[in-house]
Amino acid sequence: MNTTTRTALTLALFTAAGTASADLVDGTYFDMPGCDNHGPQTFYEEFGDPTVFAPEEHIDHASTFTNLSACTMTDSPDIPNALVQITNLTGRYLQDLYYVADEGTTFSNIDGGAFGAGSPTVRTPAFRIDELGANQNLVFESMSFDGILEPGETWQFIVQDYGNAAGLSPDAFFSVGLAGDSPNFGAQDSSASIVTTQVPAPASAVLGLSGLALMRRRR
Repeated sequence: MNTTTRTALTLALFTAAGTASADLVDGTYFDMPGCDNHGPQTFYEEFGDPTVFAPEEHIDHASTFTNLSACTMTDSPDIPNALVQITNLTGRYLQDLYYVADEGTTFSNIDGGAFGAGSPTVRTPAFRIDELGANQNLVFESMSFDGILEPGETWQFIVQDYGNAAGLSPDAFFSVGLAGDSPNFGAQDSSASIVTTQVPAPASAVLGLSGLALMRRRR
């Protein structure tokens, strides 16, 4: 077995182990008039509260109010903005994360919209969590400021002009599924989803590849 084949096999094994019990989502992102244009995307996996999600998808979460704006051209001075905090408990490196509203949730720093495969007519607003372009919503990374939510890292981002018909907080990540695909959980109704368009890389896979690189250098 040559080095290239062995490296690819190692990464595949680590990736499979890291996502074995994950709840994958089938959802689509599309651009619409708003702050930034990202092009069409396919969502791969969702992350949320440990009482609902598999261990590979656990994020800690909290929220408060902020005077900061994310996308100034759409910010209303009469509606409070929310600051959402998430911490990666998955043991994996997460990137290309999006905040997708569930039914009843509104905000104004919109990049596009999203829908789940099970309910394509229910389309809700969404934005990419980043500090780029007009929608600069990502305001804090506790580790490297590189747009990658590392294992144990905390992010803070702005949900501008936040509103929810049921009075839920912007960090109520309590159901699996996008937009109309999200089931109701009684008192634990969900306000939004945190989803990714990339296959998350397990920390073990990164360490494994580093080890292989070291072996090759020694040879």
